[in-house]
Amino acid sequence: MRTLCFSCLMVLGWMPGFASTAQADPAPALYQRFAAQPETRCLELDIDLTHGEPARFAEGHLHYPMRDKSIAEGWSWPEEKTENSDYYLYKYLPLASESEDRRTYEAEDKVGEPQTMTERWRYDYFFAFNNIKSFSSTDDDEDALLFSLPAGIDPSGLGLRAEVCLSEPVTRESTTFWKATYGKPVDLTLKKRYLMGHLRALHVIDPNNGRKISSLRARPELHLSAKE
Repeated sequence: MRTLCFSCLMVLGWMPGFASTAQADPAPALYQRFAAQPETRCLELDIDLTHGEPARFAEGHLHYPMRDKSIAEGWSWPEEKTENSDYYLYKYLPLASESEDRRTYEAEDKVGEPQTMTERWRYDYFFAFNNIKSFSSTDDDEDALLFSLPAGIDPSGLGLRAEVCLSEPVTRESTTFWKATYGKPVDLTLKKRYLMGHLRALHVIDPNNGRKISSLRARPELHLSAKE
């Protein structure tokens, strides 16, 4: 099985059907723009298929797993906590990652053995949403997102694209730090950066031309009356 990395995000001005002219922007620039000036708009995002557990192609289907894609940040917890509260309501779709090495310095984590330590910063970008149940009725994370593919499709050349609408707060960020050790001589600062919103649709696409090959759209929410 082969997968491709699509770490860029395709930003589209909103029109019915998302049929506007596309302008490609890298994830860091997109996040910085919305962090500086939040804007609740609709757009399309290309999913990074190389992040985490890969998509699986079998028997004419693409299985995109949601295993380990639950968000466990403080802001994602329910405000009113009850016995049945869902602490993992928010899920994420990976968008891009980048890292940079900063300064190096000498230190002894193990007495008598000086080492050169490196300061490394990593930035992971995600789309965070809380309506996964509009797309999947199963608790099986392996088949949470299941697409049917036409016959003769080469799975190695496919991409995955999301239609989303951003909502306030448009961006969120968390920081985690790991101190360098003798076995891992790297000071690692991890920044998780989220674009927040509502997932409208997911499409398996041909990344060469954006042609939609298979789609999942959010099911309408059911509003039952008191009699029902």
